[in-house]
Amino acid sequence: MSSEFHFSPRPNRAGEIAWQAWGEAAFAQAEREQKPILLSISAVWCHWCHVMDETSYSDPRVIERINQRFVPVRVDNDRRPDINARYNQGGWPTTAFLAPAGALLAGATYMPPEQMLGALDQIADFYKEHREHVEERAVQLRKESPAENPASGELRETMIARVLEEISDAYDPEYGGFGTEPKFPMTDVLDFLLQEYRATGDQRLYDMLAKTLLAMSGGGMYDHTEGGFFRYSTTRDWSVPHFEKMTEDHAALLRILAELTRTTRNQAFRSTLESALRYVRTVLRDAETGFFAGSQDADEAYFALPLDERRKREAPYVDRTSYSNWTAAMAGAFALAAAALEDDDVMREAHAALDGLHERMRDENGLLYHFLDPGGAPKVRGLLTDQVAYLRALLDAHECAGEPRFLERARELATAIDGSFASTNGGYYDHAGEEEQLGNLAVRQRPLADNSLLAETLLRLAVLENDDAKRATAERTLQFYASNYGGMRMFAAPFARAVRRFFGGSASVVLVGSPEQTSDLRETARALPDPLLAVRTIAPDDAKTLRDRGMDSKLAPAAYLCRGNMCSAPATTAADLRDAFEAR
Repeated sequence: MSSEFHFSPRPNRAGEIAWQAWGEAAFAQAEREQKPILLSISAVWCHWCHVMDETSYSDPRVIERINQRFVPVRVDNDRRPDINARYNQGGWPTTAFLAPAGALLAGATYMPPEQMLGALDQIADFYKEHREHVEERAVQLRKESPAENPASGELRETMIARVLEEISDAYDPEYGGFGTEPKFPMTDVLDFLLQEYRATGDQRLYDMLAKTLLAMSGGGMYDHTEGGFFRYSTTRDWSVPHFEKMTEDHAALLRILAELTRTTRNQAFRSTLESALRYVRTVLRDAETGFFAGSQDADEAYFALPLDERRKREAPYVDRTSYSNWTAAMAGAFALAAAALEDDDVMREAHAALDGLHERMRDENGLLYHFLDPGGAPKVRGLLTDQVAYLRALLDAHECAGEPRFLERARELATAIDGSFASTNGGYYDHAGEEEQLGNLAVRQRPLADNSLLAETLLRLAVLENDDAKRATAERTLQFYASNYGGMRMFAAPFARAVRRFFGGSASVVLVGSPEQTSDLRETARALPDPLLAVRTIAPDDAKTLRDRGMDSKLAPAAYLCRGNMCSAPATTAADLRDAFEAR
């Protein structure tokens, strides 16, 4: 049974534990045998998960105690982010002890063998002595779950300033980044700073962003031999990294670097973009599927070697599982990078990933499955994170290249998301209830980050389609967090980014013509000094859309600067489009 699971690549005995997958069988066994569940949440890239496999889970006493007194369940964080969101105890590995119905009894992160032995006996004894009380209390807590609150509060531009203040307070002016150590890339914060700088011209925001990115890419956080960013720095000055390389982080950082390359004169950003992109294309991209691997494992000794020595050794393990949210995010980043670097090959790879998701990863409701093993079938249905990342990437691809199929798919996906995830009281749930509703999965969550990104993307789509209903939906989604976003402090950056688009993102450039015909006008439109400007391309034979927008199908290529239903006269040259923008 243990062959289903990924353990440390170094010698260990963790596979001797009778691990089960999260599912009905494990919960039924726990109920039948009246044993608590030991839930281990790990990740293939996680150093301390590997250490726990090699130490605690390889200790014969721990193995015996777990197999005798618990039903052990092992979950991969990347494969089941919905489970991780409900049971994570502050990091990985998570060691959580559950009642058979899934209520949390206790939990920790890494536990060395002696501590683990003590915890196992204490939890098993406690549950045995207090089983009836524990189960009764779990039922009572479920009944006492608070009723869903409707969307609350009005949106205000001061919300943006409040989040910026939190970011400024956490900023490290000496070394860049936020907080002390360990230091993570904080890509949502960087993305927000970039948008705010471009929207307001506030040089202080650019300075925070640039100092952080240059410190990361110039120091130990970056692999100067093979390219690519490591997961985080253990030190305040970015000098000593934790050596995992994550697709999720690269997608976000490539996106930011692409926009900085396109809109600033700092060649260091372009150089890092090219280097990191080369790493992703060489190591993480699967040329056959067009998808991206999830991560590359940490190996301090390997990454300390020069290139010629690395070539003599086996590279650190790459998790070839493709996760739809990360593959979609990478596709969107590739589209932006291709536009910034004027690289047609990278744009084709962005399109290949999106077309692959459309062809291979959708269920009968038009929603993406979460992951795909090499040579396997798609698994885990109905997670919001996948749909949101895919929706954003579809709009990125359409705006950067003008292909109509991506906008059509985005329109269909937005409808499917609304039908499967929307709460009647505002916001969207993190899962659609397609998988088993065991334990705390029965309690539905509306995460701020995913909802904020969805609202921001719906606002983009509303402008592209001139659709007031989508704008209203986005507003209602953001209003749900209006009274509590402040508690998230700088982690509310995605919310503040969406609020900025709500107040400032109502303009668009509509291009009439084929993607090839309109390429120069598209480049001009995307270079206009408005970071919230949406760019749509309409084919000349799309008579109904052109008629509805009052545009001339015979005049192509042409560009119209629009705000709602009001559009400028057609511009047929880049100079005319820039003049129309200045005169608005």
